[in-house]
Amino acid sequence: MRKCPKCGTELPDEALFCNECGEKLPSPVAEEKKEETSDNKAASESAEKAPEATDAAAEKAADAATDKAPEAKDTVAEKEPETAGAASGMASYTAPVDNSVLAKAQTESKNSNIGMLVVAGGGLIALIVIIVLISSLLGGGYKKPLNQLRNNFNKQSTSVESYLSCFAPGYAVTLYKDVYGIFKSADKDAVKDFDELVADAFEDFYEDAADEYGDDFKLTFEFKSADHLKDRDIKEIEDFYEDLFDSIEDDFDYEDKDTYEDLADELDDYYDISLSKSQVSKLQSAVESFMGKFENFDIQDAYEVKVRFEIKGEDGNDKETVKFYIIKVNGDWFIEPNSFLSAIGAGSLSSNMSSLLWSLY
Repeated sequence: MRKCPKCGTELPDEALFCNECGEKLPSPVAEEKKEETSDNKAASESAEKAPEATDAAAEKAADAATDKAPEAKDTVAEKEPETAGAASGMASYTAPVDNSVLAKAQTESKNSNIGMLVVAGGGLIALIVIIVLISSLLGGGYKKPLNQLRNNFNKQSTSVESYLSCFAPGYAVTLYKDVYGIFKSADKDAVKDFDELVADAFEDFYEDAADEYGDDFKLTFEFKSADHLKDRDIKEIEDFYEDLFDSIEDDFDYEDKDTYEDLADELDDYYDISLSKSQVSKLQSAVESFMGKFENFDIQDAYEVKVRFEIKGEDGNDKETVKFYIIKVNGDWFIEPNSFLSAIGAGSLSSNMSSLLWSLY
Protein backbone atom coordinates (compact mmCIF):
# COMPACT_ATOMS: atom_id res chain seq x y z
CA MET A 1 0.00 0.00 0.00
CA ARG A 2 1.05 3.59 -0.68
CA LYS A 3 0.17 6.81 1.12
CA CYS A 4 -0.63 10.17 -0.44
CA PRO A 5 2.18 12.60 0.56
CA LYS A 6 -0.38 15.44 0.74
CA CYS A 7 -3.39 14.03 2.66
CA GLY A 8 -2.11 10.67 3.93
CA THR A 9 -4.82 8.52 2.29
CA GLU A 10 -3.80 4.88 1.78
CA LEU A 11 -3.78 3.90 -1.88
CA PRO A 12 -2.95 0.80 -3.98
CA ASP A 13 0.65 0.42 -5.09
CA GLU A 14 -0.20 1.10 -8.75
CA ALA A 15 -2.00 4.44 -8.06
CA LEU A 16 -0.70 7.52 -9.89
CA PHE A 17 -3.20 10.01 -8.38
CA CYS A 18 -4.82 10.31 -4.97
CA ASN A 19 -8.52 9.37 -4.76
CA GLU A 20 -9.18 12.06 -2.13
CA CYS A 21 -7.32 15.18 -3.22
CA GLY A 22 -6.21 14.36 -6.78
CA GLU A 23 -2.51 14.84 -5.88
CA LYS A 24 -0.14 13.35 -8.42
CA LEU A 25 1.92 10.62 -6.75
CA PRO A 26 5.65 10.00 -7.30
CA SER A 27 6.55 6.99 -9.44
CA PRO A 28 6.73 3.67 -7.54
CA VAL A 29 10.46 3.31 -8.39
CA ALA A 30 11.37 6.66 -6.90
CA GLU A 31 9.24 5.97 -3.84
CA GLU A 32 10.84 2.54 -3.32
CA LYS A 33 14.33 4.06 -3.39
CA LYS A 34 13.22 6.71 -0.90
CA GLU A 35 11.70 4.06 1.36
CA GLU A 36 14.84 1.87 1.18
CA THR A 37 17.01 4.82 2.25
CA SER A 38 14.62 5.67 5.08
CA ASP A 39 14.37 2.02 6.18
CA ASN A 40 18.16 1.56 6.29
CA LYS A 41 18.58 4.71 8.35
CA ALA A 42 15.77 3.72 10.67
CA ALA A 43 17.23 0.20 11.08
CA SER A 44 20.58 1.58 12.20
CA GLU A 45 19.03 3.89 14.75
CA SER A 46 16.70 1.15 15.93
CA ALA A 47 19.57 -1.28 16.47
CA GLU A 48 21.28 1.19 18.77
CA LYS A 49 18.18 1.95 20.85
CA ALA A 50 16.30 -1.34 20.58
CA PRO A 51 16.48 -2.49 24.25
CA GLU A 52 15.48 0.88 25.71
CA ALA A 53 12.75 1.55 23.17
CA THR A 54 11.25 -1.92 23.45
CA ASP A 55 10.85 -1.72 27.25
CA ALA A 56 9.40 1.82 27.16
CA ALA A 57 6.99 0.98 24.36
CA ALA A 58 5.76 -2.13 26.13
CA GLU A 59 5.01 -0.24 29.34
CA LYS A 60 3.28 2.62 27.50
CA ALA A 61 1.14 0.29 25.41
CA ALA A 62 0.00 -1.66 28.47
CA ASP A 63 -1.02 1.52 30.32
CA ALA A 64 -2.94 2.87 27.33
CA ALA A 65 -4.81 -0.39 26.78
CA THR A 66 -5.87 -0.53 30.44
CA ASP A 67 -6.98 3.14 30.80
CA LYS A 68 -8.83 3.62 27.44
CA ALA A 69 -10.26 0.24 26.55
CA PRO A 70 -13.97 1.11 27.33
CA GLU A 71 -13.75 4.49 25.52
CA ALA A 72 -12.23 2.92 22.43
CA LYS A 73 -14.97 0.29 22.33
CA ASP A 74 -17.73 2.93 22.43
CA THR A 75 -16.06 5.05 19.73
CA VAL A 76 -15.78 2.11 17.36
CA ALA A 77 -19.45 1.24 17.80
CA GLU A 78 -20.52 4.79 16.84
CA LYS A 79 -18.59 4.83 13.54
CA GLU A 80 -19.80 3.63 10.13
CA PRO A 81 -19.56 -0.14 9.56
CA GLU A 82 -16.48 -0.01 7.38
CA THR A 83 -14.66 2.29 9.83
CA ALA A 84 -15.64 0.14 12.77
CA GLY A 85 -14.38 -2.91 10.98
CA ALA A 86 -11.03 -1.32 10.38
CA ALA A 87 -10.79 -0.17 14.00
CA SER A 88 -11.55 -3.69 15.28
CA GLY A 89 -8.78 -5.16 13.22
CA MET A 90 -10.75 -6.07 10.04
CA ALA A 91 -9.07 -5.25 6.70
CA SER A 92 -10.49 -2.00 5.26
CA TYR A 93 -11.55 -1.77 1.53
CA THR A 94 -9.95 0.89 -0.68
CA ALA A 95 -11.61 1.48 -4.06
CA PRO A 96 -9.34 0.85 -7.04
CA VAL A 97 -7.94 3.98 -8.66
CA ASP A 98 -8.94 4.86 -12.21
CA ASN A 99 -6.03 7.07 -13.21
CA SER A 100 -7.56 8.01 -16.57
CA VAL A 101 -10.70 9.35 -14.86
CA LEU A 102 -8.65 11.44 -12.42
CA ALA A 103 -6.51 12.83 -15.19
CA LYS A 104 -9.63 13.74 -17.18
CA ALA A 105 -11.19 15.38 -14.13
CA GLN A 106 -8.12 17.58 -13.63
CA THR A 107 -8.17 18.63 -17.29
CA GLU A 108 -11.88 19.43 -17.18
CA SER A 109 -11.36 21.44 -14.02
CA LYS A 110 -8.80 23.62 -15.79
CA ASN A 111 -11.14 24.10 -18.74
CA SER A 112 -14.29 24.72 -16.70
CA ASN A 113 -14.56 28.37 -17.82
CA ILE A 114 -14.35 27.36 -21.46
CA GLY A 115 -17.03 24.75 -20.88
CA MET A 116 -19.32 27.32 -19.29
CA LEU A 117 -18.89 29.61 -22.29
CA VAL A 118 -19.74 26.79 -24.68
CA VAL A 119 -22.87 25.93 -22.72
CA ALA A 120 -23.86 29.59 -22.52
CA GLY A 121 -23.35 29.98 -26.27
CA GLY A 122 -25.50 26.93 -26.97
CA GLY A 123 -28.20 28.34 -24.72
CA LEU A 124 -28.10 31.67 -26.56
CA ILE A 125 -28.48 29.93 -29.92
CA ALA A 126 -31.40 27.90 -28.57
CA LEU A 127 -33.02 31.11 -27.27
CA ILE A 128 -32.66 32.80 -30.66
CA VAL A 129 -34.25 29.79 -32.39
CA ILE A 130 -37.16 29.86 -29.93
CA ILE A 131 -37.69 33.60 -30.49
CA VAL A 132 -37.71 33.11 -34.27
CA LEU A 133 -40.23 30.27 -33.99
CA ILE A 134 -42.49 32.25 -31.66
CA SER A 135 -42.31 35.30 -33.95
CA SER A 136 -43.34 33.09 -36.86
CA LEU A 137 -46.26 31.63 -34.93
CA LEU A 138 -47.40 35.07 -33.80
CA GLY A 139 -47.54 36.46 -37.30
CA GLY A 140 -44.02 36.80 -38.68
CA GLY A 141 -43.08 35.93 -42.27
CA TYR A 142 -45.78 36.00 -44.92
CA LYS A 143 -48.52 36.54 -42.29
CA LYS A 144 -47.04 39.84 -41.15
CA PRO A 145 -48.58 42.21 -43.76
CA LEU A 146 -52.09 40.83 -43.18
CA ASN A 147 -51.69 41.16 -39.42
CA GLN A 148 -50.59 44.74 -39.88
CA LEU A 149 -53.46 45.47 -42.28
CA ARG A 150 -55.97 44.15 -39.72
CA ASN A 151 -54.37 46.14 -36.88
CA ASN A 152 -54.36 49.36 -38.92
CA PHE A 153 -58.00 48.87 -39.88
CA ASN A 154 -59.17 48.09 -36.36
CA LYS A 155 -57.23 50.99 -34.85
CA GLN A 156 -58.62 53.22 -37.61
CA SER A 157 -55.10 54.35 -38.46
CA THR A 158 -54.61 57.33 -40.77
CA SER A 159 -50.92 56.58 -41.43
CA VAL A 160 -50.09 56.27 -45.12
CA GLU A 161 -46.70 54.85 -44.21
CA SER A 162 -48.22 52.08 -42.09
CA TYR A 163 -50.72 51.02 -44.77
CA LEU A 164 -48.15 51.35 -47.56
CA SER A 165 -45.88 48.83 -45.85
CA CYS A 166 -48.67 46.24 -46.18
CA PHE A 167 -48.70 46.57 -49.98
CA ALA A 168 -45.17 47.60 -51.00
CA PRO A 169 -41.53 46.68 -50.30
CA GLY A 170 -39.56 48.54 -47.67
CA TYR A 171 -37.66 50.71 -50.13
CA ALA A 172 -40.98 52.14 -51.40
CA VAL A 173 -41.87 53.09 -47.83
CA THR A 174 -38.42 54.66 -47.46
CA LEU A 175 -39.00 56.75 -50.60
CA TYR A 176 -42.31 58.00 -49.19
CA LYS A 177 -40.66 58.95 -45.89
CA ASP A 178 -37.75 60.70 -47.64
CA VAL A 179 -39.98 62.73 -49.99
CA TYR A 180 -42.34 63.59 -47.13
CA GLY A 181 -39.39 64.81 -45.04
CA ILE A 182 -38.02 66.94 -47.89
CA PHE A 183 -41.37 68.63 -48.50
CA LYS A 184 -41.96 69.15 -44.80
CA SER A 185 -38.61 70.90 -44.43
CA ALA A 186 -39.48 73.07 -47.46
CA ASP A 187 -43.05 74.01 -46.54
CA LYS A 188 -44.58 72.85 -43.26
CA ASP A 189 -47.95 74.43 -44.02
CA ALA A 190 -48.28 72.59 -47.33
CA VAL A 191 -47.46 69.27 -45.66
CA LYS A 192 -49.91 70.02 -42.88
CA ASP A 193 -52.65 70.55 -45.48
CA PHE A 194 -51.67 67.27 -47.12
CA ASP A 195 -51.87 65.44 -43.77
CA GLU A 196 -55.34 66.84 -43.14
CA LEU A 197 -56.56 65.75 -46.59
CA VAL A 198 -55.23 62.23 -46.00
CA ALA A 199 -56.75 62.05 -42.51
CA ASP A 200 -60.12 63.23 -43.88
CA ALA A 201 -60.06 60.53 -46.58
CA PHE A 202 -59.35 57.80 -44.02
CA GLU A 203 -61.97 59.13 -41.61
CA ASP A 204 -64.60 59.14 -44.37
CA PHE A 205 -63.74 55.51 -45.06
CA TYR A 206 -64.05 54.50 -41.41
CA GLU A 207 -67.32 56.44 -41.03
CA ASP A 208 -68.79 54.56 -44.00
CA ALA A 209 -67.79 51.29 -42.38
CA ALA A 210 -69.35 52.37 -39.08
CA ASP A 211 -72.60 53.29 -40.83
CA GLU A 212 -72.75 49.85 -42.39
CA TYR A 213 -71.53 47.62 -39.56
CA GLY A 214 -71.79 49.71 -36.39
CA ASP A 215 -69.32 51.81 -34.44
CA ASP A 216 -67.70 48.70 -32.95
CA PHE A 217 -66.81 47.16 -36.33
CA LYS A 218 -63.73 44.93 -36.48
CA LEU A 219 -61.86 43.22 -39.30
CA THR A 220 -60.73 39.63 -38.78
CA PHE A 221 -59.17 37.10 -41.12
CA GLU A 222 -58.34 33.41 -41.18
CA PHE A 223 -55.82 31.62 -43.37
CA LYS A 224 -57.43 28.72 -45.17
CA SER A 225 -54.36 27.70 -47.15
CA ALA A 226 -50.92 28.93 -48.16
CA ASP A 227 -49.00 27.38 -51.06
CA HIS A 228 -45.57 28.31 -52.40
CA LEU A 229 -45.81 29.81 -55.87
CA LYS A 230 -44.18 27.92 -58.72
CA ASP A 231 -41.19 29.45 -60.46
CA ARG A 232 -43.16 30.28 -63.61
CA ASP A 233 -45.75 32.21 -61.58
CA ILE A 234 -43.02 34.12 -59.76
CA LYS A 235 -41.44 34.95 -63.12
CA GLU A 236 -44.75 36.40 -64.38
CA ILE A 237 -44.95 38.73 -61.39
CA GLU A 238 -41.33 39.81 -61.82
CA ASP A 239 -41.95 40.48 -65.53
CA PHE A 240 -44.90 42.74 -64.67
CA TYR A 241 -42.79 44.89 -62.36
CA GLU A 242 -39.92 44.98 -64.81
CA ASP A 243 -42.31 46.34 -67.44
CA LEU A 244 -43.56 48.89 -64.91
CA PHE A 245 -39.98 49.99 -64.23
CA ASP A 246 -39.30 50.37 -67.96
CA SER A 247 -42.39 52.52 -68.46
CA ILE A 248 -41.38 54.83 -65.58
CA GLU A 249 -37.85 55.07 -66.94
CA ASP A 250 -39.18 55.96 -70.40
CA ASP A 251 -41.39 58.77 -69.09
CA PHE A 252 -39.16 60.04 -66.28
CA ASP A 253 -35.43 60.60 -66.70
CA TYR A 254 -34.66 60.07 -63.03
CA GLU A 255 -30.87 60.30 -63.48
CA ASP A 256 -30.96 63.77 -65.04
CA LYS A 257 -30.60 66.71 -62.65
CA ASP A 258 -32.65 68.94 -64.98
CA THR A 259 -35.66 66.67 -64.37
CA TYR A 260 -35.72 67.61 -60.68
CA GLU A 261 -35.08 71.29 -61.33
CA ASP A 262 -38.06 71.34 -63.71
CA LEU A 263 -40.14 69.60 -61.04
CA ALA A 264 -39.07 72.19 -58.48
CA ASP A 265 -40.18 74.99 -60.86
CA GLU A 266 -43.60 73.37 -61.30
CA LEU A 267 -44.04 73.01 -57.52
CA ASP A 268 -43.19 76.68 -57.11
CA ASP A 269 -45.53 77.82 -59.90
CA TYR A 270 -48.58 75.71 -59.06
CA TYR A 271 -48.31 74.97 -55.34
CA ASP A 272 -46.08 77.77 -54.01
CA ILE A 273 -43.64 75.21 -52.64
CA SER A 274 -40.02 76.32 -53.02
CA LEU A 275 -37.26 73.73 -52.87
CA SER A 276 -33.67 74.77 -52.24
CA LYS A 277 -30.82 73.37 -54.31
CA SER A 278 -29.93 71.09 -51.40
CA GLN A 279 -33.50 69.80 -51.19
CA VAL A 280 -33.63 69.22 -54.94
CA SER A 281 -30.40 67.22 -54.64
CA LYS A 282 -31.85 65.15 -51.77
CA LEU A 283 -34.99 64.47 -53.80
CA GLN A 284 -32.89 63.21 -56.70
CA SER A 285 -30.86 60.95 -54.41
CA ALA A 286 -34.03 59.49 -52.85
CA VAL A 287 -35.61 58.73 -56.23
CA GLU A 288 -32.40 57.27 -57.67
CA SER A 289 -32.02 55.02 -54.63
CA PHE A 290 -35.58 53.77 -55.03
CA MET A 291 -35.24 53.17 -58.77
CA GLY A 292 -31.93 51.38 -58.28
CA LYS A 293 -33.65 48.84 -56.01
CA PHE A 294 -36.81 48.71 -58.09
CA GLU A 295 -34.77 47.88 -61.20
CA ASN A 296 -33.65 44.64 -59.52
CA PHE A 297 -37.13 43.47 -58.51
CA ASP A 298 -36.25 39.97 -57.38
CA ILE A 299 -38.86 37.86 -55.57
CA GLN A 300 -37.14 35.78 -52.91
CA ASP A 301 -40.26 33.87 -51.86
CA ALA A 302 -43.98 33.95 -52.63
CA TYR A 303 -47.25 32.35 -51.51
CA GLU A 304 -50.69 32.10 -52.95
CA VAL A 305 -52.90 32.41 -49.89
CA LYS A 306 -56.57 31.68 -49.42
CA VAL A 307 -57.95 33.98 -46.74
CA ARG A 308 -61.39 34.36 -45.20
CA PHE A 309 -62.08 38.01 -44.31
CA GLU A 310 -64.91 39.22 -42.09
CA ILE A 311 -65.99 42.68 -41.00
CA LYS A 312 -68.37 42.44 -38.09
CA GLY A 313 -70.17 44.96 -35.93
CA GLU A 314 -73.35 45.33 -33.90
CA ASP A 315 -75.33 46.38 -37.01
CA GLY A 316 -74.14 43.73 -39.45
CA ASN A 317 -71.29 41.74 -40.92
CA ASP A 318 -69.79 40.62 -44.22
CA LYS A 319 -67.63 37.60 -45.05
CA GLU A 320 -65.60 36.80 -48.11
CA THR A 321 -62.93 34.23 -48.98
CA VAL A 322 -60.36 35.31 -51.58
CA LYS A 323 -57.07 34.15 -53.07
CA PHE A 324 -54.13 36.48 -53.69
CA TYR A 325 -50.33 36.63 -53.50
CA ILE A 326 -48.04 37.59 -50.65
CA ILE A 327 -44.46 38.07 -51.83
CA LYS A 328 -41.04 38.74 -50.36
CA VAL A 329 -38.81 41.32 -52.05
CA ASN A 330 -35.56 42.69 -50.69
CA GLY A 331 -36.25 40.90 -47.40
CA ASP A 332 -39.75 42.44 -46.96
CA TRP A 333 -43.08 40.58 -47.10
CA PHE A 334 -46.07 42.46 -48.55
CA ILE A 335 -49.42 41.83 -50.22
CA GLU A 336 -49.05 41.98 -53.99
CA PRO A 337 -51.62 44.74 -54.78
CA ASN A 338 -52.62 43.63 -58.28
CA SER A 339 -53.54 40.13 -57.19
CA PHE A 340 -55.40 41.54 -54.19
CA LEU A 341 -57.50 43.95 -56.26
CA SER A 342 -58.19 41.21 -58.81
CA ALA A 343 -59.25 38.75 -56.10
CA ILE A 344 -61.82 40.86 -54.29
CA GLY A 345 -65.09 41.01 -56.21
CA ALA A 346 -68.47 42.54 -55.63
CA GLY A 347 -70.01 42.99 -52.19
CA SER A 348 -69.75 45.42 -49.31
CA LEU A 349 -66.56 44.01 -47.85
CA SER A 350 -64.79 43.96 -51.20
CA SER A 351 -65.99 47.46 -51.95
CA ASN A 352 -64.64 48.74 -48.66
CA MET A 353 -61.30 46.98 -49.02
CA SER A 354 -60.78 48.10 -52.61
CA SER A 355 -61.70 51.71 -51.83
CA LEU A 356 -59.16 51.69 -49.02
CA LEU A 357 -56.45 50.40 -51.35
CA TRP A 358 -57.27 52.82 -54.18
CA SER A 359 -57.33 55.76 -51.76
CA LEU A 360 -53.90 54.68 -50.52
CA TYR A 361 -52.47 54.72 -54.03
